[in-house]
Amino acid sequence: MICLIRPPAVESFRFATTSITLPIGIAYIAAAIEESGRDVFVIDAVGKRPKIRVGYFKGYLVGMDLDEIVDHIPPESKIVGVTVVFTHEWPAVVRLVELIKKAHPDVRVVLGGEHVTAMPEFSLATSLADFVVMGEGEETVIELLDTIENEGDILDVTGIAFRTSGGVHVNPRRARRTDIDSIPRPAWHHFDLKSYHAHRFVGGMYSEKLTVPILATRGCPYQCTYCASPEMWSPRWIPRDPILVVDEIQSYVEDYEAGNFPFQDLTAIIQKDWIVTFCTEIINRGLKITWLLPTGTRSEAIDREVAELLRDSGMVSMAYAPESGSETTRRLIKKRMKTETLFESIRAANASRLNVAIFLVIGFPHDSRESLEENIAFIDHIAREGVKDLSVGFYMALPGTELFHTLFDSGKIRLDRAYFRHILDSSSLLPSQSYTENIGVLDLAMCKLKMFLRFYGPRNRRHNKRFHESSLLSEIVNGLNIKSHQSRLQTALRNGMGSAWITLACSLKAGWIRRSEEHRMFDDWDRIYGFIRKAKVTGDVVQRFPSDSRELHKRNIIHVLRSEQTQSYEVKLQPLNPINCDCVTD
Repeated sequence: MICLIRPPAVESFRFATTSITLPIGIAYIAAAIEESGRDVFVIDAVGKRPKIRVGYFKGYLVGMDLDEIVDHIPPESKIVGVTVVFTHEWPAVVRLVELIKKAHPDVRVVLGGEHVTAMPEFSLATSLADFVVMGEGEETVIELLDTIENEGDILDVTGIAFRTSGGVHVNPRRARRTDIDSIPRPAWHHFDLKSYHAHRFVGGMYSEKLTVPILATRGCPYQCTYCASPEMWSPRWIPRDPILVVDEIQSYVEDYEAGNFPFQDLTAIIQKDWIVTFCTEIINRGLKITWLLPTGTRSEAIDREVAELLRDSGMVSMAYAPESGSETTRRLIKKRMKTETLFESIRAANASRLNVAIFLVIGFPHDSRESLEENIAFIDHIAREGVKDLSVGFYMALPGTELFHTLFDSGKIRLDRAYFRHILDSSSLLPSQSYTENIGVLDLAMCKLKMFLRFYGPRNRRHNKRFHESSLLSEIVNGLNIKSHQSRLQTALRNGMGSAWITLACSLKAGWIRRSEEHRMFDDWDRIYGFIRKAKVTGDVVQRFPSDSRELHKRNIIHVLRSEQTQSYEVKLQPLNPINCDCVTD
């Protein structure tokens, strides 16, 4: 028996459309294990206890209590897999693994997801887990299970890291899978889809139709310095057959009566031929669905023809993520985007009556007051072009990204309690940390407020034809009452009000652990990660990153990743002494 766990999700007060959503990654893993002929038992902490809220740092956990999760593990389980997508979930997962090992000492715990892929050595050094699966997990998990069951050599399994008697061994990374059409569909029969929908855990704009997430492509070909995608997927975009994607959607319509499909792709629309085929197939089959791209997409492939097909196939919201209105900032973060191409795409989308949203980020390490001010002129421009929604987030220093490595190597990040708290700040009103020189947290908060007021204020509402269709007040009122939202603002306002109240209520009750225990958890984490980082640098596994983040755009991350991910090496952790660090390559 293989037991898979989706741990409690983390939420906090935030003004955004993003929310908890069905865990598509672990659903894919469950399907792969079932296809291999093994029994799977899934514990979905969120789906089973969606009403439970417990204080967690500056936010709260949603789902089953950690002890209850452990109690639900079948006694015949030999392997327990835990998904760790987000960095702010890590402290809770550390505690969960500790409880699992205490109750089931013979069980082997396997971790997977973006966070542990970015920090495999750290994840094993700070938890009691036995294995980490790095990158895509379907093939790796099956080979790992086969090797454990047949008592084979773990060193032969690519794509994993594992605990040794003296430290952590990291095997070479598994090559990206190209035949992704042969991967079995997510095993949604293990999850309560209606429970997620009833509690508005849909990962994007809310719809009254049952929501099921879709993954039509994997990876992204770009190398943005703030994004963990290159570490997780490598800078490569691999699409599925668009006809098969529509087959999957149709099966959910027929089997679950689903009607709304947020795409969890990093970058869904890159090839025009692909998106034309996809939309045309939906239209030809007469599927009356809605679908959207919660994380945004590229603009190059979206012209008037594509925009009309998007509308006719049920696309309800088009989002672009230029990240900054400053050309300089976009160049420094390797955002390969031409401004005029973006505006041409926006015009095409508006002409086809699509609601358009823009995502911006402020607080990059190399941001200046001048570059932040450039966002104002950009906001005026997008408003005149008819953009309906604006999202402004604070920069987060995500592990595995080029900016994270630069900040840590130059001593500007400590992996302490404050660091893990700041990951929850992106959509809040006030960041807890600023990595921008000479610009503090209050300056960033005021900048965000200024950008929102500029976009949604009367000046730009007068010049934006899309705003004339409804008043700001009516949009807010409708967002609190109607069953399906027509704009991201409506969902963001409702999410903000709900999360603010729950955050306040949870702060007045006992939290997930005692506050003193929470503080002690982080006592050695920065020292451990620093030890590992130094060992990898001195062992020539990785190179130190430049201290000036403005130099990163000159580097090709493919060469950096290839150098590290093709190696087999071990980091010695005993005794944990940064002066005597050791990293041995095979």
